[in-house]
Amino acid sequence: MKILYLHQYFKTNSAAGGTRSYEFAKYLSENGINVHVITGTDLDKQYNKEEELFVYTTNTKYNNKMSKWRRVLAFLDYNIKALFKGLKTKNLDIIFATSTPLTIGLPAVLISRFKRKKLIFEVRDVWPDVPIELGYIKNKLLINFLKSFEIWIYNNSKQIIVLSKGMYENLISKGIRADKITIIENMSNLYLYDEISITEKYDFLKNKFVCIHPGTMGHVNGLDFLLDVAKRLISVDKDIVFLLIGEGNRKDYLKRRVAEENLTNVIIKDSLPKQEIVKVIKSSDIGIMCVDNNYKILEDNSANKFFDFLTAGLPVLINYAGWQKEVIESRNCGKSDVDPDSMVNTIIELKNNLELRKEMAKNSRNLAENNYSDIIAKRKILKIMKDI
Repeated sequence: MKILYLHQYFKTNSAAGGTRSYEFAKYLSENGINVHVITGTDLDKQYNKEEELFVYTTNTKYNNKMSKWRRVLAFLDYNIKALFKGLKTKNLDIIFATSTPLTIGLPAVLISRFKRKKLIFEVRDVWPDVPIELGYIKNKLLINFLKSFEIWIYNNSKQIIVLSKGMYENLISKGIRADKITIIENMSNLYLYDEISITEKYDFLKNKFVCIHPGTMGHVNGLDFLLDVAKRLISVDKDIVFLLIGEGNRKDYLKRRVAEENLTNVIIKDSLPKQEIVKVIKSSDIGIMCVDNNYKILEDNSANKFFDFLTAGLPVLINYAGWQKEVIESRNCGKSDVDPDSMVNTIIELKNNLELRKEMAKNSRNLAENNYSDIIAKRKILKIMKDI
């Protein structure tokens, strides 16, 4: 079997960011499937050529700090190059495309129809709903076009993969048949965490109680909430620190706020390769995930960091409701606090109650192993490939 895998942001374990596509591609290749990836990322700096994968890059420049129109041009650049490369790829059996961006559906559907091969489309964020609800897109004609474009992609897909129950329900509400949709949450990468051991904390984290938030620092991440928590805690316990690692268009703003408000308990670092992030997470005490919780649709997210925290055996704190709140509170491995004062109290309780922290840590790891392990997710995607 030969598949064409379209993912504009495909990354390996040597790069910063999520590696779901890499893990899927590698596993499929190990199980006898000929995988051809088309990405926009610069793989020369991160790709191990010894892997049994065929990877083509369009070398499309992209980052979250680009202007809206510069990002649009990046999407167009990738789509045009991916379309021509895909059409030239011979003897394909399946087209597999993953969003975001939603625009990747255009070359995916066109290649699928031209080649007369089935398309599997993975929805990582429900677009265009998110930018519409957050007010990024206001033009009614554009909104109607994007909604029609979304449904066109789904209708041209043999199978659709979503990353959460909320995303599943969203697609059902749009008239998509349930038998076309499979939920495969982001994965807990057990082997990666187990092969990296930590003997002691990094120097800048020693003798500190570390609350970590790795990942994008954008509007939707709502990291003002975390700084509000830090501001309340700084006079209560100076041993508690908040570590933010990553990039994003709000990073400079967050740095300015830290400096202006003298938040000496907040450390902001640049993004790190996956292996280094694993070390830092394993050196932390609590994992925190935030969104701008004024927007309910963001509750449906299935971010990598959530599963990283579970794999590392960390208590998980979030500031929103939804499926993750149900999971962590029912399994007693974390808590949802939707206002800063409540999260302050939770952090203090966890710092002062070692037994509770150990219990939550154990429950987190058990949840990762039994419900979200990487092998569970990989077997699901392999089964879909074989079934169609």
